[in-house]
Amino acid sequence: MEKNHLRRVTALVMSGAMAVSMTGGAVLAEGDYTAGAYAGQADGFGGKVSVVITTDGNTISDVTVIGDDETPNIGGAHLEELGQMIKDAQGAEIDGVAGATITSDAVKEAAQAAIDMAQGKGGSADGEELTFTAGTYTGTAEGYNGPVSLDVTFDEKGITDIQVSEHAETNYVGTPAFDIMIPDAIEANGSGIDTVSGATFTSRAVKEALNDAAEQAAASNMSAFKSNTVVHEAQADMDLTADVVIVGAGGAGMGAAAQAAQNGDTVLVLEENAEIGGNTLVSGGAFQSVMPYLVWDAEDPDATTAVWAYNGQTYDKVMSTQGCIDTLKTILEWSEEPFDGDYFKDHEYVAGEIDELSKHGVHEEYLPTLQALKAEIQEYLDWAQPKLDAGTPENEITLFSTVNLHIFQTYYGGLRQNSDKTEWIYGDYELVSQFIEDGQGLKEWLEDQGAMFDDASQPTLIGALWYRENQFVGGDLDGDGEAEVPAQWGTYFATTKNTVLNTSETASDNKIMTRTGAESLIVEDGKVTGVQAVMYDGTKVTAHANKGVILATGGYAANIGMVMETNEYWDPAFITDATKTTNRSSMTGDGITMGEEAGAASTGEGWAQMMPISWIDNGNLAFGAGTYAVYINPTTGARFVNESAERDVLSLGEFNNGVEVNGAQGVFLEISNADEMVGRPYPYDDYENNVSGKEQVDGRVYFVTGADELQAVLDEYGMEADPAAIYETIEAYDRAIMAGEQPEDVAKSQASRLIGNAELDEKDNYNADTYELDGVLLRVRIMAPSTHHTMGGLSTDAQRHVLDEEGNIIEGLYAAGEVTGGIHGGNRLGGNAIVEIFVSGRTAANAIQEDNK
Repeated sequence: MEKNHLRRVTALVMSGAMAVSMTGGAVLAEGDYTAGAYAGQADGFGGKVSVVITTDGNTISDVTVIGDDETPNIGGAHLEELGQMIKDAQGAEIDGVAGATITSDAVKEAAQAAIDMAQGKGGSADGEELTFTAGTYTGTAEGYNGPVSLDVTFDEKGITDIQVSEHAETNYVGTPAFDIMIPDAIEANGSGIDTVSGATFTSRAVKEALNDAAEQAAASNMSAFKSNTVVHEAQADMDLTADVVIVGAGGAGMGAAAQAAQNGDTVLVLEENAEIGGNTLVSGGAFQSVMPYLVWDAEDPDATTAVWAYNGQTYDKVMSTQGCIDTLKTILEWSEEPFDGDYFKDHEYVAGEIDELSKHGVHEEYLPTLQALKAEIQEYLDWAQPKLDAGTPENEITLFSTVNLHIFQTYYGGLRQNSDKTEWIYGDYELVSQFIEDGQGLKEWLEDQGAMFDDASQPTLIGALWYRENQFVGGDLDGDGEAEVPAQWGTYFATTKNTVLNTSETASDNKIMTRTGAESLIVEDGKVTGVQAVMYDGTKVTAHANKGVILATGGYAANIGMVMETNEYWDPAFITDATKTTNRSSMTGDGITMGEEAGAASTGEGWAQMMPISWIDNGNLAFGAGTYAVYINPTTGARFVNESAERDVLSLGEFNNGVEVNGAQGVFLEISNADEMVGRPYPYDDYENNVSGKEQVDGRVYFVTGADELQAVLDEYGMEADPAAIYETIEAYDRAIMAGEQPEDVAKSQASRLIGNAELDEKDNYNADTYELDGVLLRVRIMAPSTHHTMGGLSTDAQRHVLDEEGNIIEGLYAAGEVTGGIHGGNRLGGNAIVEIFVSGRTAANAIQEDNK
């Protein structure tokens, strides 16, 4: 793509017989340039953006903008419009397009560079050497998670050394940009180097920090410094063969690769980003699956501990949380009649309100699960209800959790009606039950490879509906019992990568190729036999598969245009060009497109999930759970939603009750006790000391002890709520929780703690007489919804064979993870993605083994 881009620019410029520049300077003055064609270039959202201006000596007579890598229907859709703005303004000082800020800024910068060339101000003559004031200078720019600072050392002629002195970028997501771009910058003696796929924000920060340092070093020609680059020439075409070719190295891809290698198959993995991990590395990272040894056991109901047979260790049982038993009682009364969707044609359907939904039946295929679940619940309540009646608080009663509950909550948590009330969608029973039942062995499979989890807990996270998450710790690759490789990377990727490349029988023949993007599938006589791909330097790769190809490329939540185009669920006013995403920039639906080009059917593409707790500055996932917080309308100061509900319910409430801030819609206040840890992988908690972080993060997190401090936060965002009203809302909520009652404003299905403080009595009940709110340190987070997960994708059967429009298997083609559809219905439960992607990846690998016996 990069080479095609440059060829187009060169052709336009050569038509005017003039030079190419890459960066900017002053504003055009009419008649102050030489006639001809000139090109400037800058980094847009997805890659290079070039502007070619043609001048007649007095005016800008034509403007062409090229940005092939910009997001279609967002930045890419406005290139011609931006070019016309420059022509009309006769300069680069234009307003740009709302919702396409990064592309607009790149076009302005590139246009100014071209104008500088036309004025004789930009570029440098061939052979001209740059000069600098020797020394080390610290350049700083804003990255994805905060400032990125580079200590750049110059001698009189150029860069001699670059060290990263400060950053908060996500490991293995943003940080690979440092390893790739820093050597290129030193070699190029400038910042015109290529960005790194999947690390767009970090790449931009590196380039801007280099420019900052060069300006401090009094670079003799900043335009030349910004244009200096390294050209990576394509190598000879590569022709590779493996038993299994996998496109994508996120959780689904690496789960498939590890399982295939364990099966004795050779593996070739193609990943367009600079490191494996995909979108899984920027997710919450926990996975939903009940651990039977931690929850209530009908065969030993009074047990307070149990032994996990896998490791022989004894663990305390997990306790229930206020509201869980009420949910079980609602399910116990669920109608067993056939689901009556027609009822909601004339009555309002409110997603997440199961008190009403439960009255209107169940889809036939889920009826046996519901009946089995009811029997389990009844047996549990026969044991638990007498304890509750005797005054035992719910948080001292062992948690109920079963596989049937997980299946049924996935069903009703994804049962949704489209916006015009003409269609219902829900998860395919075979696919749902398969990933949940097979998920029962996932933790053991990962731990066998060195993964480490908190084996003593079953927490929850946003939109999960229950307490059955498995929290990652890291990876233990040397077997010493310590997680020397931390976080999601250690748990899910250092481990599976080690299996693929080091410990499996086929390890010496296996290969993982990063910075290599698949472009199309090879289809021969109706069978998929391989993949055509291109490396970052233009090298062509033909990957042949002896047994099968697995697509594991993820969804399309980063392709806002595609989300808007396919949308059947959300009010179109809620998803616009300005909508942000939690996803990496590479999540654009390429795998779906490749599959469809090979004849695959797709399903459920009208249903995209919004993440209700995202930062408003960049859309990144803010992490957390609603069980310990209240969500506040920033205009009225009232609660507006059950904070423990599904993600689409929360997002809809935010859109309807929040405000707009800098283009972000649905901005609201989340308020919680500052002593409550948000939980991994929230970047601002102190995990080493197991305490919550309490430092303000401008634009994201604030801490207040009273109405005056809260007023300052509200004023910063132009929010109209009265702080006194917010404090009244919080106190009313807390007093209801202390009394074991539902809050009067909005009922809450699960509440794990107060916002204020109160002492516990000898029975672990709150002592309302000790309640404090004034002066208590509260954490206030400013958040809004952004796109997170796309439920639609390629159609597959339960073995993850890809199907055509007639439901026939496309021989040789398999798919796993978010690239597929039909599993989550219209809304995915929090934590279901991780278990599903690994289970489906393993399932596809095992299907290939079975199909080739």
